[in-house]
Amino acid sequence: MQPSSPSAGEPAPSSPAFIEVVVVRAGTHLFAIDVEAAIEIRGPETFDRHGSGARPHLTVRGHALPVVDLRQAIGLSGFAHGCPAMLLVQAGTETFALAVDEVRDIESVPRHNVRPAADTPFGFCSHHVTLDALGEIPLIDPSRLR
Repeated sequence: MQPSSPSAGEPAPSSPAFIEVVVVRAGTHLFAIDVEAAIEIRGPETFDRHGSGARPHLTVRGHALPVVDLRQAIGLSGFAHGCPAMLLVQAGTETFALAVDEVRDIESVPRHNVRPAADTPFGFCSHHVTLDALGEIPLIDPSRLR
């Protein structure tokens, strides 16, 4: 039996029982990001730097997007000029490219498995999610990652 959807003119439920997350890996660390923030998954990418000391950028369809290196954000050695996988992310009105070692699966998470993470060492993660197969992993808040 299929779940019922709202009839025309009825509002959608305000709090679905599940959220979907994209799981990414940086080094040996796993992270989740709400699938609603994810725009596109890309394969190996090469990015460039505009001037010395400038942040790297990835050119996508004629637009230069800033690159956020998740390895570097967690204290590992960063990617030099390319990465094995990239996730394009929307944070408010800004779009950026998240450089990672791997983009894994999209997982459905029951809302009760999303909890505040008071003890996380990563300032860009305010919550964590618990996944059956992967355990507890930090949930990235894209607005805190930039």
